[in-house]
Amino acid sequence: MNPANLDINSILLTISFVVLILFFLVIAGYVIFTLFRWRGREERSINSVLLQIAVSKDNEIKIDAMEQMFASLFSIKKGGWKQKYRVQPTVSFEIVARKEDIRFFVWTPKELQDLVEKQIHGAYSDADITEVDEYNIFNESGKVAYKSLQLKKQNYFPLKTFKDLPTDTLSAITSAMAKMGEHESAVLQIIISPAEGKWQKDGAGFVSETKKQEADPEKAKFAVPAKTLEAVESKIGKPGFETSIRIVVVSETNESAKMHLSNISASFGQFSGDLNNIGSRKVRRKGAFMDDFLYRYQPMFHFFGNRPSILNSEELATIYHFPNKLVTTPHIHWQYAKSAPAPAGIPMEGLYIGESEYRGIKRKVHVSDED
Repeated sequence: MNPANLDINSILLTISFVVLILFFLVIAGYVIFTLFRWRGREERSINSVLLQIAVSKDNEIKIDAMEQMFASLFSIKKGGWKQKYRVQPTVSFEIVARKEDIRFFVWTPKELQDLVEKQIHGAYSDADITEVDEYNIFNESGKVAYKSLQLKKQNYFPLKTFKDLPTDTLSAITSAMAKMGEHESAVLQIIISPAEGKWQKDGAGFVSETKKQEADPEKAKFAVPAKTLEAVESKIGKPGFETSIRIVVVSETNESAKMHLSNISASFGQFSGDLNNIGSRKVRRKGAFMDDFLYRYQPMFHFFGNRPSILNSEELATIYHFPNKLVTTPHIHWQYAKSAPAPAGIPMEGLYIGESEYRGIKRKVHVSDED
């Protein structure tokens, strides 16, 4: 054999080996850095609180109020150079359905509880917010079906929102969840974290590049309608949240669990439009999915078709908001009695008869000797 050929083969083999080593080093470095950023997530998950939210059945509050609340929640975003080595805070908005019972919950880290409650009361002034124990939808004999959802196209392309749809979007979701029978449960979990600004820069770049090409007579194809550019600009003009949507159903048989899961998933079809839609995210390990579901973790890795999904405040409010009088789904847990704060001039001394609590503020109630 020609020595020159041997030398070339040896060089090519060495280069291939070095490239392979470098590739694995890059992957290992990425995994180690990601694990470092997510350090302490179990402790943060445990140091949390679950709030049950109930609103009046005859309230007329529009979805716009929920959009404003989500926009205000963007204030939980943490900045600074150190944030590159940490993850953003997480809040979860959930709907839990059992037989003849549909309830709304918000899960939040304890350090954000006061802020979250104030934002909810800012949008729904008479809402009843109650701190409750963690719910459990699982049982020993139950069969579980589950699904994770994500955006199918680039994050700067918008979904249909409540401004584009003729009916309240919550009706379709709660109607699918209202069909739970005996020993059946379903959970819709929507986890959000403030997103970094890259997705908005990408959207602005798409709009800028498209306008630049169409301004050139030689390159202009007019393949992108003006309405598309307006829709992209509208979406990136509002605060965005990295969003994970999970659906978990428990039933007595695999068939009924999958049927309920399919019905709930189908209700998300109403948000599909010409520009973007919601589809399934691949779940490769059931154990990892359940850990993320129970601990309210955002996905740590995005590989092989899975990608982070970013919804803005308008899209989130479209998918999740508290019901009003237009939502006629049966079995929703409503607020049937309103609370009020203790009178300002209540005696501070005398016969102690109890304690008043209103929006987290507790005051002891006394009857004075004169009374």
